[in-house]
Amino acid sequence: MASPSPARRRFALFALAAVVVCVSYSLAEPALWTADRRISLKLLVMFDRTVEPVAILVLALPLGVLIDRTRRRSVLVVSALLGAGALTSVSAAGALGAPTWPLLLAVMPASGVLAMVTGLGRDAYLPSVVRRERLLPANVLLLALLPQIVVMPQRLTGTVWQGSAFLFAVGLALAAAAALFLGVSAVERPPPPRAGLWRETAEGIRFTVRHPALRAIALCLVLSALLGEITDAVAGGAWETAFRDLSGANSEFARWLMSAPAYIPSVLGALLAVLLHRRLGTFRLAWWALLVSGPFTLLLAMSGTGPGWIWYVLGTAVPATGTLIASVALLSHRQAVTPHRLLGRTGALLVVLTTLADGVAGLLEGPAERLAELGGVAPAALATVAALAAAVPLLRARRSAADHDAGSTGSLRRARRWRLSFPHEGLFHRRSGHGRGGAGDPGRPAAPVGPDRPGSP
Repeated sequence: MASPSPARRRFALFALAAVVVCVSYSLAEPALWTADRRISLKLLVMFDRTVEPVAILVLALPLGVLIDRTRRRSVLVVSALLGAGALTSVSAAGALGAPTWPLLLAVMPASGVLAMVTGLGRDAYLPSVVRRERLLPANVLLLALLPQIVVMPQRLTGTVWQGSAFLFAVGLALAAAAALFLGVSAVERPPPPRAGLWRETAEGIRFTVRHPALRAIALCLVLSALLGEITDAVAGGAWETAFRDLSGANSEFARWLMSAPAYIPSVLGALLAVLLHRRLGTFRLAWWALLVSGPFTLLLAMSGTGPGWIWYVLGTAVPATGTLIASVALLSHRQAVTPHRLLGRTGALLVVLTTLADGVAGLLEGPAERLAELGGVAPAALATVAALAAAVPLLRARRSAADHDAGSTGSLRRARRWRLSFPHEGLFHRRSGHGRGGAGDPGRPAAPVGPDRPGSP
């Protein structure tokens, strides 16, 4: 039996390590909140949700510069080891009976920042691990399929793991991920000469602002974060209406239906993204996904009529599928059009913008919930407009991205055998607070796939 090629082994190690880190931080967050029963859970959550975004806003751009100054593999190894040390220190303090709350106040925001750094480093390192034509399938696998496979049993059962032993196990998993990253033998380009923190930061901002596709991606992510509160509130109201009677009659069936929007988009979106990105191009795929899936949000208005659960599932799962496809496509596109030396800084800027937008969107939570309570067509119609608004910047920039996608799909058509032998390697930012890994990673910005040459502003 033939052994796998070095490229496949390299990506397998990278994917396994990246998914372990992503899942570890997301599972560790609730465990940290309950690590010290002597302090109020509500107080710890409020502290985490307040301090972590501020830390990300302050540190994201300097850390983006640091990622571009050093080897990306080293960034991933060091951040995983720091995360392992932080979590195991909390576990050790809890096992010894010592007060853990002072340590928690430092570890909780620090773990969020380390998760962000890992996401930025992973996105910046991936173009060195796989060829440019394989960026989108690689991102699909890293951000959609593998994390869902790992966390789906927990989501379906509602299990939340806690305790010092669990935190210790997560710390060991992060240490193992660091060892796996060390085994990835991708060749990286040497870092550029240093020009000073402010100059290097300004260079990343300038490139993002001047590049039409990256500017459109930034606006798209900001609109998605700002207006996502409206869609979430309307979907929450539709959920209560759709499952009010069904949950009592058939609880197992109702539970499966309730969780459908959590796992259907990952599988369906991943499949559609891989099948369509060669034909449409990544940038075009992103705005088509948003335009086609967004109108399904209007079905939430029918959640109180007939089999309301059907309209709820369609009105949430289809837009979520489109959002995931757009997220993966835009991430892959950004990775392809951004010069290697700027990948960390452009990603960090998108993190800052979406974090700010998430904070502003929190102010809309109250009005959005009151709007959802009105019922009828009006809230669902407004949520549909909000879902479609994110595609507007992409539509305005589609001509500037056309050459890039045309060059990419053209080269693929000249080598059709890739359609059969394309390996299964391989999200759109959905408001998820300042997530520990999903995607990103810091409620993290997405990026896109592209040409055979790095783009220029």
